Amino acid sequence: MALQKPLPPILYVDDEQDNLTVFNSAFRRYYEIHLASSGKEGLEIMKKVDIKLIITDQRMPEMTGIEFLERIIPDYPDCVRIILTGFSDIDAVIQAINKGQVYRYIAKPWDRDELKITIDNGLETYNLKLQNKRLIEELKKANTTLEQKVIDRTKKVESQKKEITDSIQYASRIQNAMLIPSEDIERLLPAYFILNKPCEIVSGDYYWMTQKDNVILIAVADCTGHGVPGAFMSILGISLLNSIVNKLPNIKANEILNQLRGQVIKSLHQTGKPDETRDGMEMALCMIDFDEMKLQFSGASRSLYLIRNNEFFELKGDSMPIGIYPDEENSFTSKEIKVEKGDLIYLSSDGYVDQIGGPLRKTLRTAQLKKILMDIQQQPMSEQKKLQEKAFEDWKGDIEQVDDVMVVGIRL
Repeated sequence: MALQKPLPPILYVDDEQDNLTVFNSAFRRYYEIHLASSGKEGLEIMKKVDIKLIITDQRMPEMTGIEFLERIIPDYPDCVRIILTGFSDIDAVIQAINKGQVYRYIAKPWDRDELKITIDNGLETYNLKLQNKRLIEELKKANTTLEQKVIDRTKKVESQKKEITDSIQYASRIQNAMLIPSEDIERLLPAYFILNKPCEIVSGDYYWMTQKDNVILIAVADCTGHGVPGAFMSILGISLLNSIVNKLPNIKANEILNQLRGQVIKSLHQTGKPDETRDGMEMALCMIDFDEMKLQFSGASRSLYLIRNNEFFELKGDSMPIGIYPDEENSFTSKEIKVEKGDLIYLSSDGYVDQIGGPLRKTLRTAQLKKILMDIQQQPMSEQKKLQEKAFEDWKGDIEQVDDVMVVGIRL
């Protein structure tokens, strides 16, 4: 008989005994549940048990939920934090995001099925964090030692290459796991496609998507380089975007890019010296408010394309990257437009238009991409993806792919 996999330990903190009893009854089959009636009791449990996820009520005597979560951050930074709060406690929610660094906040009364999904996603995030830390250390070690190994141990080149390839294959799985799952995208955007064609095993292009209140945020980014360096940048970009959006109470597209640029420069220790590499990323970011039917766009050297009633429109981004730049003090700008049902929106990296091919061995160019989009606009989104990929492969022919390719299409 196979050994039963141990249940993941989670902590539920609430000063009302009835709530503790209901929660335990609802979820004891799925998790190793630890219950605490106060923040102080919760801290004692944390010292004894390797808790992976915490759910705490906000309104408790002596120590509020936010105060409890803030207390545990230094000693348990990777523990996933969820707070329960009433609809009227918007100030508490903002404090929870800023001080308690919460993964999610749940409005009371909670729905069992929705809460279970949130817990499962939180535990998956916890596991991915740990895997990602191990992976980054492995890749750093491999990169710093590879050159010397090749020189000193030429006979072991093939075996080392296999080890590195296996690690990068694993990195690809981790990188894909950091992207929003397809089922979540389908919930937010029923009609869409994502054309993702890495030049190597891992990619420097990535898409990012989230929902905040009634607004859907979507971004396509193109990091400096491709392969492992690009993948490192993509992991950094996704992590920073999540952090920025969680902390901003009033989000604006250009402010997200401004903050992202500042944090990329800080994370890469960029100073602007002449001999310094200028790593960074280009990005197209849009926010869609489906209640107001408004779209807000900001771009770092990337544009947004919109097709409406057989007319093609382009919203151009600012001509500067996310990273160190001579005019980095200049703020990114936002453009806001009304959108309509049936509008088509496209965001892309430059890999598609920079591909060399055709009879004259030239780049595909933006004008050709716009023509392709106009030609396929009437097709369902899944068919658009196939036709766009076919056009790319036909153009490329037997020439190597020169860069990562990422195109996201959305029909409102």
